[in-house]
Amino acid sequence: MNKISDFLGKITTFISIYYIKFVYKTSKIVSTGQYTLLQSAHDEKFIIVFWHGDSYCLYPYLSGQGLYVITTNNGRGDYINLICDHFGYKTIRIPDESEGGNFLFKIRREISGPGCANLTITLDGPLGPYHQPKRFPFITAVLTKRKVLPLTINCKRKIQLKGRWDNFTIPLPFNKIELHVYDPLEVSKKDLDNEAIAIRKQVLKTMQ
Repeated sequence: MNKISDFLGKITTFISIYYIKFVYKTSKIVSTGQYTLLQSAHDEKFIIVFWHGDSYCLYPYLSGQGLYVITTNNGRGDYINLICDHFGYKTIRIPDESEGGNFLFKIRREISGPGCANLTITLDGPLGPYHQPKRFPFITAVLTKRKVLPLTINCKRKIQLKGRWDNFTIPLPFNKIELHVYDPLEVSKKDLDNEAIAIRKQVLKTMQ
């Protein structure tokens, strides 16, 4: 039964890959804001943050830029890993809940090595709550001495899975997809005091 579930999971994953590629091929993609900062040729590297529910819409956008993606170290992460491999992203696997420890040092080592690149982290984490920023992206930013680069995605035509905690978005073909990259935000150790409330509020205000 496990083999059957794994097979069906992989089939669903490959369908998801080719569907989102078809959506991008048939849609108008509009980039606004500081989108040039996302390119691999840019000297400064960032922690790119976006909402978990928008993650599927984003996959083809930075294809070939060689960036790193944080994903969970479980079965769900296995399928995300397949998608990332297809689009040329490198995954760093961590547990669902990780506020630091050795995982942070592993992340810093990976993204600062010979393949130095931008790192993406879902702002509200793998489990939510919805649009409530976690501390993890900001802790990572401080440890790696990188700025946070917020990114939002707006699809004119879409399906949202309201039964999921993240309102997971599936864009429709023949669409208009707008991606806006905001100005980078610098995070200091002081910002992490008091559960990083101040920097979380700043990011929420930025991404509204």
